[in-house]
Amino acid sequence: MSPIASAYPELEVQIRFTDTANPDIERRLLQELRLNLLSHDQFPAQTDFLFNRTDEEILRILRGLGFYQASVESSLDRFTDRTRARFNLTLGEPVRIKDYQLRIRGDGRRLNVWREYRQFNQRLTEGEVFRHDHYINTLSDLRTLAHNNGFLDAQFVQREFRVNPHSGEVFIIIELDTGAAYQFGEVTFKGSEQLHPRFLQSYVEFEPGQQFEQAPLTELQTQLVSSQYFGMVRINPDFDRIIDRRIPIDIEVEDNLKHRYAVGVGYGTDTGARLIFGFQNRLLNRWGHNYEIESIIGQQLQNATFRYRLPGKRPAVQYWNINLGVDATQSSALKRNRSLISPEYVYQLTPKFRINPFISLETESFNYANQDNEVIQSLLGGVNLQYRWVNQEGYVNSGYRHTASFRVSSDSFLSNADFQQLELGSRGIYSPLTSLRLHGRIQAAYTFSDDLRKIPATYRYLLGGESLRGYGFESIGIRTERGLEGGANMVQGSVEADYRFSRWLGSGIFVDAGQVYEDVPNEQYLIGAGFGIRGFTPIGTAKLDIAWPLSEPERGYRIHFSLGLDL
Repeated sequence: MSPIASAYPELEVQIRFTDTANPDIERRLLQELRLNLLSHDQFPAQTDFLFNRTDEEILRILRGLGFYQASVESSLDRFTDRTRARFNLTLGEPVRIKDYQLRIRGDGRRLNVWREYRQFNQRLTEGEVFRHDHYINTLSDLRTLAHNNGFLDAQFVQREFRVNPHSGEVFIIIELDTGAAYQFGEVTFKGSEQLHPRFLQSYVEFEPGQQFEQAPLTELQTQLVSSQYFGMVRINPDFDRIIDRRIPIDIEVEDNLKHRYAVGVGYGTDTGARLIFGFQNRLLNRWGHNYEIESIIGQQLQNATFRYRLPGKRPAVQYWNINLGVDATQSSALKRNRSLISPEYVYQLTPKFRINPFISLETESFNYANQDNEVIQSLLGGVNLQYRWVNQEGYVNSGYRHTASFRVSSDSFLSNADFQQLELGSRGIYSPLTSLRLHGRIQAAYTFSDDLRKIPATYRYLLGGESLRGYGFESIGIRTERGLEGGANMVQGSVEADYRFSRWLGSGIFVDAGQVYEDVPNEQYLIGAGFGIRGFTPIGTAKLDIAWPLSEPERGYRIHFSLGLDL
């Protein structure tokens, strides 16, 4: 406080209610009243001027909140060290919406957005308290919906509300004429010196003459940014050059750097410390071909992958990959090495649904503990399906991911592996409270094969570690006369809750369960449970857990650390 201000009486504004206190209204009034902007009664004439107008200010704000019969009694008292402005409010009963008519006419009257707005986003509802801001926002919503769907000339033919303070009733009529729709015009790209104009145009999913909508433009911007070809994307409908109701679309882009390098370190309790290296050539030619190299060198995990990508006819949603890779893992139960070449096709059919058929020629060398080394060559064909939705990337508080994979290999052609395998999975997140998340996960796999030894170790299942906390990494399998081996079939799941008590930190509790079997489950499911600390990072959730194997309590607890996306 400045010395000059402290020489004058402090100004105190008090809001009191004759009936029940209303902290929300009190807070709203104190924020908006001009008198409350004064901290001291430095100029009494100014204070008196604002005080004399505060009663009307209060009544105007209260009418906006639906209180049309409110009354105010005010007093201004000056003391030696302070000046007190007190306002005693009698709110009365708020007015409520008796009748609300929303009429849409014009060419856009049959748009689904009006039905969806009435069902999910309606601000004005019969029987509810009438508020001015809800009415104003409704007009803004309707105008925005019309404009976003190509009806730029939409106008309100009628918009009025009538208030009867004595009966406490409000009658509202809103009538919007959408007029005629506008269409997309020609799309022009500017700024790219590296990509062919025809390739750029292949990202555009709409045609000139198609009805103008904002949603395809938003989706196009997202796809161009996600392509990694561009460091900047700006899409501008040129409303100043409209001809015959067609809106030209100008797209300004800035080419991204061609090369990207990534180096990092990581750690997981299953596979130990690791060094990560990645290189990407984002643009090999003017048609968008690119490749990337990813490698991990760890204590119990090593891999290297070369992936060449060829964009499809619609590069935003379809592309081909040619994958070359080697990977290896070492645990107390299994040591394996695999090399592969695998062409695949990825097609994002809808924003939620993706299909991924593939062929993979693989050679795998492996040996389970105390067993001889085996080598299996497989020619696999199959398909991966994914159905995924999240409310936001990063920290997901609502979403799901359902997956299905089918793969087959026959020993009659380029393969000595012989099996068919179906793998299903489902994960979901639900938030009953802002900082509380509930997680559910279930996964199952079933393999059809006459001989377990004709299935490569990669496609046989061992649980434990991050997949079933409380148990050692790859310590759960099936017991044969040769020792512990991976099973052909598997079921596992978990339920988990985490609570976020700051931006970066939280805590969690969980229960995991699962079992591996050869034909049908003949043993009880193994259960692990525990709790831990959560770290919420831009690249996923870090988990540091302590877990106990409830089905085998003699083993004692284990510590688990992992980092990854929730869905």
